[in-house]
Amino acid sequence: MPDLERNKKELSFGRRLARLGAAWRRQVDHDLREYGLTEATWRPVLYLGLLPPPVRQTDLVRVLEIEAPSVARLLDVLERRDLVFRSPDHEDKRSKLVSLTEKGERTARQVRHAVEAVSSRLLHGISTPELLACYSVFERIEANLCKKPAQPPHTVALR
Repeated sequence: MPDLERNKKELSFGRRLARLGAAWRRQVDHDLREYGLTEATWRPVLYLGLLPPPVRQTDLVRVLEIEAPSVARLLDVLERRDLVFRSPDHEDKRSKLVSLTEKGERTARQVRHAVEAVSSRLLHGISTPELLACYSVFERIEANLCKKPAQPPHTVALR
Protein backbone atom coordinates (compact mmCIF):
# COMPACT_ATOMS: atom_id res chain seq x y z
CA MET A 1 0.00 0.00 0.00
CA PRO A 2 1.53 3.35 -0.99
CA ASP A 3 2.42 5.68 1.88
CA LEU A 4 -0.35 8.16 1.02
CA GLU A 5 -3.00 5.42 1.10
CA ARG A 6 -1.61 4.06 4.40
CA ASN A 7 -1.66 7.56 5.91
CA LYS A 8 -5.31 7.97 4.94
CA LYS A 9 -6.15 4.60 6.53
CA GLU A 10 -4.18 5.41 9.70
CA LEU A 11 -5.95 8.76 10.07
CA SER A 12 -9.41 7.22 9.77
CA PHE A 13 -8.74 3.94 11.61
CA GLY A 14 -9.52 5.11 15.15
CA ARG A 15 -12.66 7.01 14.09
CA ARG A 16 -13.89 4.03 12.12
CA LEU A 17 -13.18 1.63 14.99
CA ALA A 18 -15.03 3.91 17.43
CA ARG A 19 -17.95 4.29 15.01
CA LEU A 20 -18.20 0.51 14.55
CA GLY A 21 -18.11 -0.04 18.32
CA ALA A 22 -20.88 2.49 18.85
CA ALA A 23 -22.97 0.99 16.03
CA TRP A 24 -22.44 -2.50 17.49
CA ARG A 25 -23.67 -1.32 20.92
CA ARG A 26 -26.70 0.37 19.27
CA GLN A 27 -27.59 -2.98 17.70
CA VAL A 28 -27.52 -4.61 21.14
CA ASP A 29 -29.55 -1.67 22.52
CA HIS A 30 -32.16 -2.26 19.82
CA ASP A 31 -32.40 -5.96 20.65
CA LEU A 32 -32.74 -5.25 24.39
CA ARG A 33 -35.23 -2.39 24.08
CA GLU A 34 -38.16 -4.73 24.76
CA TYR A 35 -36.63 -5.52 28.17
CA GLY A 36 -36.34 -1.83 29.05
CA LEU A 37 -32.54 -1.92 28.97
CA THR A 38 -30.22 0.66 27.48
CA GLU A 39 -26.46 0.52 27.03
CA ALA A 40 -26.09 2.27 30.38
CA THR A 41 -28.01 -0.52 32.11
CA TRP A 42 -27.20 -3.64 30.09
CA ARG A 43 -23.41 -3.25 30.18
CA PRO A 44 -23.13 -3.46 34.00
CA VAL A 45 -25.56 -6.38 34.02
CA LEU A 46 -23.53 -8.14 31.32
CA TYR A 47 -20.23 -7.72 33.17
CA LEU A 48 -21.76 -8.72 36.50
CA GLY A 49 -22.97 -11.88 34.77
CA LEU A 50 -19.53 -12.62 33.33
CA LEU A 51 -17.36 -11.86 36.37
CA PRO A 52 -17.24 -14.18 39.39
CA PRO A 53 -19.55 -12.78 42.10
CA PRO A 54 -19.48 -10.71 44.12
CA VAL A 55 -17.79 -7.91 42.18
CA ARG A 56 -16.17 -4.96 43.91
CA GLN A 57 -17.81 -1.75 42.78
CA THR A 58 -14.33 -0.35 42.03
CA ASP A 59 -13.64 -3.31 39.72
CA LEU A 60 -16.91 -2.64 37.91
CA VAL A 61 -15.82 0.99 37.47
CA ARG A 62 -12.60 -0.24 35.82
CA VAL A 63 -14.24 -2.74 33.49
CA LEU A 64 -16.99 -0.30 32.43
CA GLU A 65 -14.44 2.50 31.98
CA ILE A 66 -16.76 5.15 33.38
CA GLU A 67 -16.49 7.39 36.43
CA ALA A 68 -17.27 5.98 39.88
CA PRO A 69 -20.17 8.42 40.58
CA SER A 70 -21.81 7.38 37.28
CA VAL A 71 -21.48 3.70 38.20
CA ALA A 72 -22.96 4.42 41.64
CA ARG A 73 -25.99 6.10 40.02
CA LEU A 74 -26.37 3.20 37.55
CA LEU A 75 -26.28 0.72 40.41
CA ASP A 76 -28.94 2.77 42.23
CA VAL A 77 -31.17 2.36 39.15
CA LEU A 78 -30.40 -1.35 38.87
CA GLU A 79 -31.11 -1.86 42.59
CA ARG A 80 -34.49 -0.14 42.27
CA ARG A 81 -35.25 -2.51 39.38
CA ASP A 82 -34.24 -5.48 41.60
CA LEU A 83 -31.43 -6.51 39.24
CA VAL A 84 -28.51 -6.05 41.66
CA PHE A 85 -27.79 -5.69 45.33
CA ARG A 86 -24.83 -4.16 47.10
CA SER A 87 -23.28 -5.34 50.32
CA PRO A 88 -20.37 -4.12 52.44
CA ASP A 89 -16.89 -5.29 51.53
CA HIS A 90 -15.42 -6.54 54.81
CA GLU A 91 -11.90 -6.52 53.31
CA ASP A 92 -12.15 -2.90 52.14
CA LYS A 93 -14.53 -0.74 54.15
CA ARG A 94 -14.46 1.95 51.44
CA SER A 95 -15.83 -0.42 48.81
CA LYS A 96 -19.11 -2.20 48.15
CA LEU A 97 -19.64 -5.64 46.67
CA VAL A 98 -22.15 -5.92 43.85
CA SER A 99 -24.08 -9.08 42.95
CA LEU A 100 -26.94 -9.92 40.63
CA THR A 101 -30.30 -10.85 42.09
CA GLU A 102 -32.20 -13.82 40.64
CA LYS A 103 -34.00 -11.40 38.34
CA GLY A 104 -30.61 -9.86 37.48
CA GLU A 105 -29.19 -13.29 36.61
CA ARG A 106 -32.12 -13.93 34.25
CA THR A 107 -31.59 -10.49 32.73
CA ALA A 108 -27.84 -11.14 32.36
CA ARG A 109 -28.66 -14.30 30.38
CA GLN A 110 -30.98 -12.26 28.11
CA VAL A 111 -28.24 -9.66 27.64
CA ARG A 112 -25.65 -12.34 26.82
CA HIS A 113 -28.07 -13.88 24.32
CA ALA A 114 -28.63 -10.47 22.66
CA VAL A 115 -24.88 -9.76 22.52
CA GLU A 116 -24.25 -13.20 20.99
CA ALA A 117 -27.04 -12.70 18.44
CA VAL A 118 -25.70 -9.29 17.39
CA SER A 119 -22.16 -10.70 17.14
CA SER A 120 -23.41 -13.55 14.98
CA ARG A 121 -25.32 -11.17 12.68
CA LEU A 122 -22.50 -8.66 12.32
CA LEU A 123 -19.77 -11.26 11.84
CA HIS A 124 -21.79 -13.19 9.24
CA GLY A 125 -19.66 -13.85 6.17
CA ILE A 126 -16.37 -13.19 7.95
CA SER A 127 -14.10 -16.21 7.84
CA THR A 128 -12.25 -17.61 10.84
CA PRO A 129 -8.86 -16.53 9.42
CA GLU A 130 -10.20 -12.99 8.88
CA LEU A 131 -11.53 -12.85 12.43
CA LEU A 132 -8.24 -14.18 13.84
CA ALA A 133 -6.31 -11.59 11.81
CA CYS A 134 -8.53 -8.85 13.20
CA TYR A 135 -7.92 -10.09 16.75
CA SER A 136 -4.20 -10.11 16.06
CA VAL A 137 -4.36 -6.46 15.01
CA PHE A 138 -6.39 -5.58 18.13
CA GLU A 139 -3.83 -7.32 20.33
CA ARG A 140 -0.97 -5.39 18.75
CA ILE A 141 -2.83 -2.09 19.16
CA GLU A 142 -3.53 -2.94 22.82
CA ALA A 143 0.15 -3.77 23.32
CA ASN A 144 1.11 -0.44 21.75
CA LEU A 145 -1.31 1.33 24.10
CA CYS A 146 0.50 -0.23 27.06
CA LYS A 147 3.92 0.94 25.91
CA LYS A 148 5.33 4.08 27.40
CA PRO A 149 5.25 6.83 24.76
CA ALA A 150 8.62 7.68 23.34
CA GLN A 151 10.09 10.92 24.60
CA PRO A 152 10.36 13.60 21.92
CA PRO A 153 13.94 14.40 21.02
CA HIS A 154 15.43 17.19 23.11
CA THR A 155 15.84 20.38 21.26
CA VAL A 156 18.73 22.67 21.88
CA ALA A 157 17.78 26.26 22.45
CA LEU A 158 19.55 28.65 20.17
CA ARG A 159 21.28 31.55 21.88
